[in-house]
Amino acid sequence: MKDQTSYSDIWIGSEDLGRDEKFIDQASREMPDASVASMLAQGASFATASTGRRDFLKYLGFSISAATIAASCEIPLKRAIPYVTRPDDMVPGVANFYATSYVQGGDYCSVLVKTREGRPIKVEGNQLSAINGGGTSARAQAAVLGLYDTYRLRAPQLKNAEGHFENATWQQIA
Repeated sequence: MKDQTSYSDIWIGSEDLGRDEKFIDQASREMPDASVASMLAQGASFATASTGRRDFLKYLGFSISAATIAASCEIPLKRAIPYVTRPDDMVPGVANFYATSYVQGGDYCSVLVKTREGRPIKVEGNQLSAINGGGTSARAQAAVLGLYDTYRLRAPQLKNAEGHFENATWQQIA
């Protein structure tokens, strides 16, 4: 039966084999016996703690792992439903332009609307228009934001006796 090898039988380099005093002193300073946890429990701070590089790397690896786990929270799942039968004029990722008009509250102009997959993303003035000569108003530019605003009003509202707003019909307003 083979006997077990002790630490003194294992050597790394020629300095370790010859048991050079300078090498042994350096090796003992590299890995101190006191751990960071025991030093902090005795009241020492990180600034005064003299730990070895292996302890440092161990705590660094743990903290990076903990930060990675904390930062990789569950991302909300967004499902994309593909077209069963794609329209002929629609290519994913390629924008389409449509000429239309914008009319709201006495403001009117001829516009070009840039769409992707059927959703308007940009409103610009139509350069071929004799009415506005390619210009638009701030309302026309912001019209695309109103399409995606989840808090926009869906129906007309009237103020009741208590001062709160409630939904009304178009006949009540007229």
